[in-house]
Amino acid sequence: MDIKIGSRGSDLAVKQTEAVAEKLKLHFPDDSFEIVRISTTGDRQTDKTLQSFGGLGVFIKEIEAALLDGRIDMAVHSAKDIPTQLQDGIGITAALLREDRDDALVSFGNIENVKIIGTGSARRESQARKIFPDAEFRQIRGNIYTRLEKVKSGEYDAVIMAKAALNRLNITGANVMDLPFICAAGQGIIAVETAGGRMRKYTELINDAAVMAELTAERAFLKYTGGGCHMPCGASAVYENGEITMSTYYHCGGNDIILKMTDADPELLGKIMAEKTIKSAEGK
Repeated sequence: MDIKIGSRGSDLAVKQTEAVAEKLKLHFPDDSFEIVRISTTGDRQTDKTLQSFGGLGVFIKEIEAALLDGRIDMAVHSAKDIPTQLQDGIGITAALLREDRDDALVSFGNIENVKIIGTGSARRESQARKIFPDAEFRQIRGNIYTRLEKVKSGEYDAVIMAKAALNRLNITGANVMDLPFICAAGQGIIAVETAGGRMRKYTELINDAAVMAELTAERAFLKYTGGGCHMPCGASAVYENGEITMSTYYHCGGNDIILKMTDADPELLGKIMAEKTIKSAEGK
């Protein structure tokens, strides 16, 4: 059988999709897996902030359309790019290959003296301001290499990136400082979407149950707080011995609300932590 897998066209997206295809090939050696690169609105419009034209969904809208009309059989995404509200008929049926979930400051000069920092994430900026109170934060868009070139050219002194992206693309030659942030929901996870229950025999064999539990908890927190790319909101869950321990971050009214809880039910954990967070934000 010839399986078509949809992917954004960036080097990082394709590398992640290739990793999924390799996993599938191990289980289904007689099938072929073709990667279909799909241009998305988010990739084309790099001169605007995500908030100005649709938020996270701009990275997957066209791919999900191809999934629904049958042009592709499954889609591979960075899990943090998937909105909490999925289109009808589409589900996340596999979560796997979680890389380093942390954030990092990347520079090509003296990393201790950065003055202009690039990031398009409200979550990253609000946490970074505690570490770099004197820095100027500017919006930055584009793929990994484009952002790094803007640092090399001197337009920015540094940029904040996911360590998973640096590792998967084997970026070298830069000065990297690990940042003690609570990550974005799904950061470092590769997620597979399918439509209408199709392809389940494929995705159930590559799904990592522990990673799926972490993703479910993190996305639940995001969903019930109403957070997203426009909100300073993060969630980092760790599955161990049948339980999930999650740390969450929410910035509201100049205050950081940080919680840590453990439960066996990932969806319930995310919901409870979101409710506690909202109550705290409302002063209750």
